[in-house]
Amino acid sequence: MKRKKVKLEYRTVFLSDTHLGMRETGIQKLNHFLSHISCKTLVLNGDFIDGWALEGSGQWKKAHTRCFRLILKMVEKEKTRVVYLRGNHDDFLSKILPITFDRIKICEKYIHKGKEKKYLVLHGDCFDSFSTKRKWIARIGSIGYDNLMRFNRFYNKYRKFRGKRPFSLSAWAKAKVKSAVNHVHRYEDSLADMARKHNCDGMICGHIHVAADRMINGIHYLNSGDWVESNTAIVEEKNGHLGILSYEQFCRNMKLLNESNYRSRANFSSLKNNHPSRIRKPTSLEVLSAN
Repeated sequence: MKRKKVKLEYRTVFLSDTHLGMRETGIQKLNHFLSHISCKTLVLNGDFIDGWALEGSGQWKKAHTRCFRLILKMVEKEKTRVVYLRGNHDDFLSKILPITFDRIKICEKYIHKGKEKKYLVLHGDCFDSFSTKRKWIARIGSIGYDNLMRFNRFYNKYRKFRGKRPFSLSAWAKAKVKSAVNHVHRYEDSLADMARKHNCDGMICGHIHVAADRMINGIHYLNSGDWVESNTAIVEEKNGHLGILSYEQFCRNMKLLNESNYRSRANFSSLKNNHPSRIRKPTSLEVLSAN
């Protein structure tokens, strides 16, 4: 009998900025993640598909198609509800919003009702002036970012050859450039204010590729990061706790779950083999020989 795949179970999972169609992404890690989780609701919080990249030098790969299939499998077999929120790189969806296909809903924003708190969920590009007012600059920046990721991949291969850990050039630039740091802080403060106006206790967003989990003037601010570099998601546990889960932590949790599952099977097998019904009774000939 085929053994059932072991999966980590969550109440809700939030993903953003997967950028399917972009050349350099963490698609293999994302597919591994999706194939080993189970959740009641999956929220794709913008830039799931990168329309900008596909219009230019992007490339649609088999792994991108597999990502779609994994999500549809969750919908069909596990009855998972999918909420797809529009981002700026998949803004082609704006013409058909909102729309619902059975358990799949595509919309602009979403109110997530947790066990104790209420969260406003949106991609977050509405507070980025480059995405809304200077789209041509944002598109040029997107091309530059794609090329930077390509260069970063070769650079990290060199670092691996030298026995060094991977290094993110874009994260280094964001941390070093003062204007970039200030932009991130203004962005986060604006989203916290918007959550307050919607009478929500927290905000869940993406867009800036900077994973975060902190309080801003009484508002719980969460950013799911991305699946280009950081490979992070926001997960809601069964007890209602919301937090960031990195791919590395996910792998460690999977290892612990597999080890626990293996020990349980080993104990069950041992009990089964030692059950009285499985112990062979001596034949009458063996009894007579013993006497």
